[in-house]
Amino acid sequence: MTEWLLLRVASETEGPWSWAVVDASGQLLVAPGESTGAPLQAAAVGRRVALLLPGTDVALLTTTLPAGNEAKLLPLVPFALEDQVSQDIELLHFALGQRDVVTGIASVAVVERALLERWVAHARSLGLTPQAAFAESELVPAFPGQVTLVLSGDQLILRSDGARTAVLPAADPLLALEMFLGSDADLASLHLAVYANAPDWQKYSKQIEALRDRVQSLKVQLSTGGMLALAARVLPQSSAINLLQGAFRARTASTNQWKKWRLVAMLAGTLLLVHLLADVWQIRRLRNTERSLDAAIAQVYATAFPGQPAGGDARRRMEQRVSGSAGDAHQPGELMHVLAAVSAARQNVPVVQLESLSFHRGSAQMKLAAPDASTLAQFGQALQGGGYAAQVTSGAARGTGYEGQIEAKSVGK
Repeated sequence: MTEWLLLRVASETEGPWSWAVVDASGQLLVAPGESTGAPLQAAAVGRRVALLLPGTDVALLTTTLPAGNEAKLLPLVPFALEDQVSQDIELLHFALGQRDVVTGIASVAVVERALLERWVAHARSLGLTPQAAFAESELVPAFPGQVTLVLSGDQLILRSDGARTAVLPAADPLLALEMFLGSDADLASLHLAVYANAPDWQKYSKQIEALRDRVQSLKVQLSTGGMLALAARVLPQSSAINLLQGAFRARTASTNQWKKWRLVAMLAGTLLLVHLLADVWQIRRLRNTERSLDAAIAQVYATAFPGQPAGGDARRRMEQRVSGSAGDAHQPGELMHVLAAVSAARQNVPVVQLESLSFHRGSAQMKLAAPDASTLAQFGQALQGGGYAAQVTSGAARGTGYEGQIEAKSVGK
């Protein structure tokens, strides 16, 4: 159910804009007022905003158009109506209404482009974004078999049951009726419905009452809400033309919502990108570690099996050699545990070079080259992290370095 904030656009001589809030059935939720600022902006929250434009500034015309949707027909409208308007069509804004599918006759609303731009800009200066703009002359009730006359300030808005409208001076209602219906119209059979607020009625009541003897019936309805309240009642069932078409088309709700949430979406996207980059960095780090381990295993394989190529996968080749040479079905992977411990120790003490390795079930003897005796001892301590008790069995200085042997036994052996 759509609720509306209606703003009645005032001409420069009428002062500030008035506004009201109405529900989907046309009932006033907030009585007409003229306040601006926070109250007006609060009234717009969750509601559609519509401008009611002066009927004197909007021309309602008809023309014949071929079949097609609004996007295709709208560019044709100015040229179809060029002979019906007095101004340069470049200075005018045309809005397309309903088109009769049988006759091709379409209703069109025309307004000066500069005027509409000024009205929309003023609404935005009040903190509002209009979704629609209607000529208030189209929001006058039409009843079968009668003419509606709305007294609005110094103007009369007239509408027939055929939905034809006109805006004429209020000073001479009889002349206005004759101009609207034609001088040869039979006023004696006319049923007239008059709408006015109290101040306007007080000003022009004598002129309106003078029509009572000229028409068949005259009914007067006074309203405290004036034109706003009347337009609110008509709007839900109206087919009035929304002038905010083409370049003036209001942004959709989804677009507005996206504007509100764009910063949040950008932050979420940034966080996702950072997360993905962190994952990529982690994967690359793990791959580098894996390559380092594979290189260490290849080196150990070359030391354990000199002159024998390991092929493309030293780790798998080592497992195959161990399973074929362990000689014990109960402990086929023990050598692999030793080699894994040696590889891990070299990761911690990379300056130590493995020169040879001799394996017997439960222990391994390694010949190592290191910068000094303390480094060799550190390598022995690193082997303990792999589950082996290491002991330096011999060592001696060799040139600028140190060479020694370590015996590693599985803990518990």
